[in-house]
Amino acid sequence: MAFRFASSRFIGQRVSGLTGRAFSTPAASAAPTVFDKLINLTIVDPSGARRKIPAMVGTSLYDACEVNEVELGPMTEAGVAEIVHSERWTEPVFGDGPTSGYDHVVLSGAGVATATPMTRSEERMIEDYWDFDEIFPESRLASMVKLTADMDGMIVFVPPRVDDSNP
Repeated sequence: MAFRFASSRFIGQRVSGLTGRAFSTPAASAAPTVFDKLINLTIVDPSGARRKIPAMVGTSLYDACEVNEVELGPMTEAGVAEIVHSERWTEPVFGDGPTSGYDHVVLSGAGVATATPMTRSEERMIEDYWDFDEIFPESRLASMVKLTADMDGMIVFVPPRVDDSNP
């Protein structure tokens, strides 16, 4: 009888201790969803028409436009030429970078400051393909802009396209 009483008392404490611990843990936070990685961009075409498109964080602006059937022209990139880590440190990684400037866009609004700085090869392609009066401080190649969460609500102006039918 004493053994049964002692064992039931021990098992009762053990079960109640487990139960107390199981219910005292903090509630699990909500699991991340795809919507945590989606941002909205406003595309303004040459006629002035506006269109909102969803885009995935981490992809390039060019890829987001292509998925949403926004025509930016051809894009050619032969690997990243350099990685800008800071104003003083640019790491050459020996790719060719952008090899055309057809995918020129002008960025405005939210998150523009968070875009990676323009590389020299990107600047050179914009200068080679576009006239001086068509280039602005916010001009970028869509293939070189990696989207971040801070860019939610950014406005992207697509200037009139350069004729790419005759190489």
